[in-house]
Order: sequence, then C-alpha cells, then structure tokens
Amino acid sequence: MVEAVMRAQSYAISMEHDMSRVFGCDRGGMAGKVNSDFIRRNSLAAVLMTCGYIYGLVDDLGKRTIENFIEETSFYWEMNLDELLSFETSSKTVGIATVEIAYDNGEEAVIDITDKFSKICDLINN
Repeated sequence: MVEAVMRAQSYAISMEHDMSRVFGCDRGGMAGKVNSDFIRRNSLAAVLMTCGYIYGLVDDLGKRTIENFIEETSFYWEMNLDELLSFETSSKTVGIATVEIAYDNGEEAVIDITDKFSKICDLINN
C-alpha cells in the first residue's frame, strides 16, 4: 500500500512541476492548487484548470489539441491517481460494476496520460 501511495505521489509531483511551469508559480500557487497533494486527490480539477488557462493562450491548432486531449482522457480524470493506479489489469470490479480501461493496467494509463498532459503544458512557453 505504501508503495502505491508513493507512486501516485510521484506522478502528482510531475504534474505539479508542469503546472508550476504553466502558471509561473511555486508549489502552493494558484490558491494552493499547484500542489501534488491536491493533484493526487483532484486530478480532474487540476487538469481542467491548467488546460483552461492554456486554451486561452494558444492558436486554433493548440485549442484543438487541448480539446482532443480532454475528450480522450476525461474518463480517466474522474478517478484520482490512487484509484487509477489500483488497476492491475485492464479491468477491475468496483462495487457491483466492472470498470474497463483502454490500457493493460493503471500505471500504463497514468504514464501515457501524464506524458500527454506535459505536452499540453509545453504548448506555451513560461
């Protein structure tokens, strides 16, 4: 369990660094939202606020890139990083429902999605 928490925190820290770059602030900036602890629990909010900010600064191609990213990954952002990393395979029973992801496991999903998020953050130069 401790290892899973550390992995989730590690990915959240990577996202925190991307967000710091975008917003030009240190940890705790943007009213405390540029913070790996917040990001780990509230990934959707962190991603959408960052993408929304970038969206207002980029050209039409950049806007389409952001829209495609959000559409492609929105299902995954409804889970926090711990939940997504708990997928040991491409499916998992949650309550009475079986949830399936389009990756071999949750770690593969998090790596791919956070890499894509970092590329979105690269659309602007701060």
